[in-house]
Amino acid sequence: MKKSFLIGGFVLLICPFLFAQKNINPIISAENFVNKTELWESIGNGVINFQADVMYIYGKLYVTPLMPDSANHKLPTLNDAYLYPLYSQFKKNNGEIIPGYSGDVFLILNFANQPIQIYKQLASEMRPFSDMLTYKVEGNTHQGKLRILIKDKAQLDKINGIKPSFLGLVGNLGDVDKNVDSDKMPLIEVDFAELTSWKGIGNIPFEDFTKIKDIVAKVHAQKKKISIANCPSYKTVADLIRSANADFMNTPEPLKMSGFFNATN
Repeated sequence: MKKSFLIGGFVLLICPFLFAQKNINPIISAENFVNKTELWESIGNGVINFQADVMYIYGKLYVTPLMPDSANHKLPTLNDAYLYPLYSQFKKNNGEIIPGYSGDVFLILNFANQPIQIYKQLASEMRPFSDMLTYKVEGNTHQGKLRILIKDKAQLDKINGIKPSFLGLVGNLGDVDKNVDSDKMPLIEVDFAELTSWKGIGNIPFEDFTKIKDIVAKVHAQKKKISIANCPSYKTVADLIRSANADFMNTPEPLKMSGFFNATN
């Protein structure tokens, strides 16, 4: 792995409280990890929220958007790449995934297919880690440190039609004015292209910046967080995320973008 990741991890170990307060970047990593080391190094680099593609294959959940060509594949399991390393952090830090960080860590899962089967397997695999999970059942909230979310409302409706789930929903631009309960929809994700035609070069048009700030303010007024997806990977965009008070950008290039955010910390 790259040296910058390793240095970040070292800082996390020697000074966790300082790290939690100053070095967390407003990024959701959309890079599928292949092992626990990549997740730990991501945290060390200030990226603590994640998105992963998940598929049910022969009784296990694997991190992949596509079915492998062979039964002898080497795909990582969700447990090995995400659940176990997050829980290891949680136990090591006495009930905190990130020491001194009071918010939830988000793990967004994209279900490739078979949503009910995936959820049943996920529920089984989460059982040993349930004390880490934030969820609401029959009006009672269990306050953990991890929220697991999905983006597909139709999939979530199917799952909840079988059994009320611990999954939350990621909303979209159409949900901004619906004021859905933040326990059910703690995060709204808006595509960058829905907000502006600006490509990240030069200055964003003022009217677009004002529009983005207004949407962010609406989402925050509902006690939700907002993520902007598919942004150009430029420092100007990192500056926009900061100045608009958006909570996250969702990016497949978390290392590159974290470098831009770290430069302004």
